[in-house]
Amino acid sequence: MELANTRKPTQREIDRAETDLILTVSQLTGRKFADLAGWHESKISRMNWRDIATVFCIARMAAEVSPLGRVIQEAFKAVKKQKSPTAVTGEDSQITLSF
Repeated sequence: MELANTRKPTQREIDRAETDLILTVSQLTGRKFADLAGWHESKISRMNWRDIATVFCIARMAAEVSPLGRVIQEAFKAVKKQKSPTAVTGEDSQITLSF
């Protein structure tokens, strides 16, 4: 239980998540979004994006302490640490273009 996180999402985190949601959803028209979700178009205009953003923030916090969330974090760290291989040669590493 020492991993438990009892803090609430900050206003800034919720604002950022809400903005990200709205920007992502705005890439589609309301009609297309409703069609993909299987909803009536009027449901999109009445949706409370702030509540959805809050749920995402809380879910992210829960994933930080869940066993599956920890595994995903460790896998991400392992992949992030790997560097792309670069060939080191004795030649000059500058690129020269001639026309």
